[in-house]
Amino acid sequence: MADITSAPKTHAPAQPDPRARLVMALMLAFAFAAVGNALLLPVLGAVALAVLARSGMGAAQVALRLRGAGVLALGIVLVLPLVAGTQVLWQLGPLRWHAEGLAAGLLIAARLLAIVTVTLALLAPLPPYQLVAGARALGVPALMADLALLTLRYVDELRAELSRALLARRLRGGKGGGRGLPDYGLILAAVLIRSHRRAETLWAAMRLRGYGAAGGAPVLPPLGARDIRGMGLAAATGIALVLADRAL
Repeated sequence: MADITSAPKTHAPAQPDPRARLVMALMLAFAFAAVGNALLLPVLGAVALAVLARSGMGAAQVALRLRGAGVLALGIVLVLPLVAGTQVLWQLGPLRWHAEGLAAGLLIAARLLAIVTVTLALLAPLPPYQLVAGARALGVPALMADLALLTLRYVDELRAELSRALLARRLRGGKGGGRGLPDYGLILAAVLIRSHRRAETLWAAMRLRGYGAAGGAPVLPPLGARDIRGMGLAAATGIALVLADRAL
């Protein structure tokens, strides 16, 4: 057993190649992060929406997965104008909203949402196994790829175990609100300790079954014409965005 991301013998031709998806996501993410002119924000939004539309994800699914990024972006827009800038736009007592901070906050929030949207659209349709196998084929060290795969595999189990523990606490008449914080801390600590023990047992079982005996990246089929066109389009889009940002 070489590593847990070894590719299977067969590969469905209709499925997107994980290597191409990872490369496209990285190129577009770095290009979006390099944009510093607010005039290009509509272009970022258009590119992100186009990639999202090609992914075929439903609106409800997209909204659910972008919820965390949206909250973070909103926090940036609300907080940054309070701490950065000199030109006051609005004042309420000691609180002052500054124009420079608002402009910077909108730029950062828009880039964040665009990057998360593109990454979600390109990588979310891939099963975790294929995603990690693609990263391994691109040269990511086996240990890092395997850790990522195991994290994706067991994070849901950790969440489910924590939910069961909280449900059991409520059924036994546990205190709610702030009075229950000590109990929440004890439950979280118990779940983490149990997860650590499970991880040690899993690692020992993997070693006994020959993990790491013969290294090597998984062998994936050559990239198809569609994947090559996609990477070329992503590279052209990223270069165009960077050049336009430098020109403006």
